[in-house]
Amino acid sequence: MQKISKKSIPNILTIIRIIFAILAILFACLYGIKDSIFYRSLYKYSLLGVELNIPIAYVITGCIFAIASATDWLDGYLARKYNWISDFGKLWDPIADKILVDGILIVLAINHSIPAFVPIVMICRDIVVDAMRMYASSKGIVVAANIWGKLKTIIQMVAIITTLFAFGIFPSDIESKYLYVFYVINSLHLIACVFSITSGIIYGLNINKGVKETNAKK
Repeated sequence: MQKISKKSIPNILTIIRIIFAILAILFACLYGIKDSIFYRSLYKYSLLGVELNIPIAYVITGCIFAIASATDWLDGYLARKYNWISDFGKLWDPIADKILVDGILIVLAINHSIPAFVPIVMICRDIVVDAMRMYASSKGIVVAANIWGKLKTIIQMVAIITTLFAFGIFPSDIESKYLYVFYVINSLHLIACVFSITSGIIYGLNINKGVKETNAKK
């Protein structure tokens, strides 16, 4: 039996994260099946006059999401520390991240747990940044990730886990006077959106600067 190379560990973790991402999305979707065990609330509580319930589906999703997020940190740490970088990792690591985060955000928005514009902002930002990254690569320009992007990722992960374990499902038929509670409990998602847009703008400005410097050298 062939021994697994240590250099392949980050790639294995990436594959595991993709599997976990699909499972997390699946369990989050199972909340939509009424009268099932996943639809039932594990616990409920009242916050600022609004009753919030955390279904079993969300708790399971939260556990899977937390483990998947840990593999993301671990494979990145190993790749950087031991230089275990591969073409597979360069391609599939960001794809795994997008499946995990964007997939969960979409389901949370459908379930009335977060504002619908949150996944729209995040996905559109990623598309624009990926396009800029491809353009920069074609010009031979390397732009490092900025601190805003890193803060966005951290806040986004915390926001998703908090939603799954603490805020759960927001009543869709709530009185308008309590609507502000919806945005209060989703403040971390809103902050993540601001950081996401900011990091994208800074990334674009850095690419533009790099293009000008490259053209000036010609």
